[in-house]
Formats: sequence, C-alpha cells, structure tokens
Amino acid sequence: MKKSIILMAAFVILSTAFFAGCGSGNKNKVIGLWKVTDVQTQFDESKVNPATLQQVAELEKQTMLNFSTDSTLTIMMGEKNFEAFYVFDKTTGKIEYSFDGVGINMNELGVYADEAIISASETPVGTIKVTYTKSK
Repeated sequence: MKKSIILMAAFVILSTAFFAGCGSGNKNKVIGLWKVTDVQTQFDESKVNPATLQQVAELEKQTMLNFSTDSTLTIMMGEKNFEAFYVFDKTTGKIEYSFDGVGINMNELGVYADEAIISASETPVGTIKVTYTKSK
C-alpha cells in the first residue's frame, strides 16, 4: 500500500513536470532579443514622399524587441526604450502587447513562425512588413 502511494506521488510529480515543460515550449522560443532583418514597404508614392518612405524603413531597421520570461517586452527604438506587457498565443503564434497591462488595450505585434516574427501594418498610404529574427 505504502509502495503504491509513493509510486503514485512520483507519477504525479513527473507528469506535472512534463506537462509544464510542454506548455511553455513555444513561449521560450520568443524569449530573448530580436532584431530586424528585413523591411518591406508598399506605399502609394503619390501620397508619400520617397525620402519619407526611406526614413520610415530606416527607423524600423533600428527597432529591437526584448522578450522576458516575466511577460514584459522592451521595445527599443534607437535611443528610446518602451516597456510593455506581452501575450503569446502558442497555437496561432500571434503576439500581442500593451503598455497598460496584460489584457488591457492589446495591440497586435506580429506572428511567430519559422523562427521569425513577422509584423505587418496597414496604413492609409500603404503597408509595411517587418521581419525580426532572434539575436544569437
């Protein structure tokens, strides 16, 4: 009897550890520093100056994302840093963030797929697609 209780307790502990590890697997993939590796723009040049378009692309290339294990995200844009909270949906790969707190005024950051984060934005003058890859 005592032996079966010990075996059952060991099974519960091992099962808990196994399922906890499985559940956090995808989230661990986004933890760390991400840098821009590609910026693609499609803007209506009749609505925006090509020099302004180039400036937007250059600014995007300077952006870095640092995901922490405690669900905080630091968005680094040149000399400025912005602190936010993030949520990662491991089923869809969708990453959302908020400056107000988890679940409050969430904004879509992008989608994690194939070891990259793809962020696509639609603006009144065109689209911009930014690809981030994890810094080694």
